[in-house]
Amino acid sequence: MALTNDDKQWIKEAIVEGVNGALETIVLPRFDAVEADISELKRDVSGLKEDVSGLKEDVSSLKSDMREVKSRLDSVESDIREVKDRLNGVENEMREVKGRLGRVEGELQALTNDIKEIYDVIYSKPNKTLMSASFAKMSSKEKLLVINEELLKIAKDTGVVLPR
Repeated sequence: MALTNDDKQWIKEAIVEGVNGALETIVLPRFDAVEADISELKRDVSGLKEDVSGLKEDVSSLKSDMREVKSRLDSVESDIREVKDRLNGVENEMREVKGRLGRVEGELQALTNDIKEIYDVIYSKPNKTLMSASFAKMSSKEKLLVINEELLKIAKDTGVVLPR
């Protein structure tokens, strides 16, 4: 049995209707869903691009801030080195001053001892000039001049050099 043209046409139309129905029922909704998903992905990607652009600006700003912080830190380190150098200089000067002060204290002690010895010599021996009645009548200025003269004589006799 051979198919007639009408049969072939009917089969053909049935297949076309079945395929169209299947496309409309199964494939087209899936394509619509895929298109909706793609549209949503496009929106998400667009949002991500904006976020990435904002992040790039933030990272650029952070890099700039970090360069500024590094620059300031370098400046602070330089200042600290300068302060350390100055402190070392001050410490060295303090050592010098302490040494000088020690020498001055020694010299002062020696002078104090010399003066004590001179007074001991003056007051251990009665000095006729200082004990005279004429000395008692002198003015304070004259008495100081006489005492100074006697002090210089005693210092010379004992080998002590007095400061001038």
